[in-house]
Amino acid sequence: MEGTRQQRLSVEVRLMSEPPCLWHWEIRDHDRGEIVESSWTREWMAYESSEEAERAGRQRLTSLARH
Repeated sequence: MEGTRQQRLSVEVRLMSEPPCLWHWEIRDHDRGEIVESSWTREWMAYESSEEAERAGRQRLTSLARH
């Protein structure tokens, strides 16, 4: 992944609407206004806390940066 794209990406954590007690992460490209990846659409993975979701999202972002 090119350096400038890496700098545009960020992790956002969102409370799911169904079920409303779980959280998921999204990696967003703010310059393009798009979601690059989401834990819910990628793996159907949700988390019990926002902190847990953010930690997993940051790990995925780091993994993307290595490729």
